[in-house]
Amino acid sequence: MTPEQKLENAVRNVGGASKDMSALAAAARAELSANPKARAWWVDGLMVLGLNVVMGITAAKMAEWNDEQHHSAMTKYAIGIAWFVFMALASVLWLKPGSAKQRWALGVGFIAVSFATIGALSGFDPGGAFMDGVWCAIAECKVAIIPVALVVALSTRFAAQTSHLLIGTFAAASGGAVALHFHCPNGTASHVLVFHVLPALVLAALAIAVRAMWKPKSFVP
Repeated sequence: MTPEQKLENAVRNVGGASKDMSALAAAARAELSANPKARAWWVDGLMVLGLNVVMGITAAKMAEWNDEQHHSAMTKYAIGIAWFVFMALASVLWLKPGSAKQRWALGVGFIAVSFATIGALSGFDPGGAFMDGVWCAIAECKVAIIPVALVVALSTRFAAQTSHLLIGTFAAASGGAVALHFHCPNGTASHVLVFHVLPALVLAALAIAVRAMWKPKSFVP
């Protein structure tokens, strides 16, 4: 039985061809004709991942390399890899259908990598005013803003929950976090917490607020 036949049967089962149901059936048939097969959820996830990687690499190439932020090169690279792994998983899995528990688990992963980053800092302070660190926050937001916009746009294709936008935005912010991890010389916990980690939370709140004002194209879970 074709999708169109299944639709006709469903319409008949709910009471026949009233004007409202006929209009609904016509719209559904048009959608089925235009998109007979749904696109796999992970395709959009790979788009987000690709954009995050491109933006992160671009930012890394534009900044000066620094080694003062961590005690050792091994620690620096290990945490850098952890950030990249989180970004790769979250960029794709924030879209995976199913229980929100798997997305909240990724949120715990974001917190874990953030605390690991702070715990491995050298404590080196390059000097200057504390608020000079705002340039790190601005850089992270610049790297993340286009991926975050893509996350919000993609979230209108289904009935997105807060967890979708939260993890999607954390993934988008990770590109900038990786770049700052290798290029920021400030090894103080207060700087990294406020100007490296907090911007991701601000971007997530912004994404959730914008999505709330954006009418979704579909209410499919």
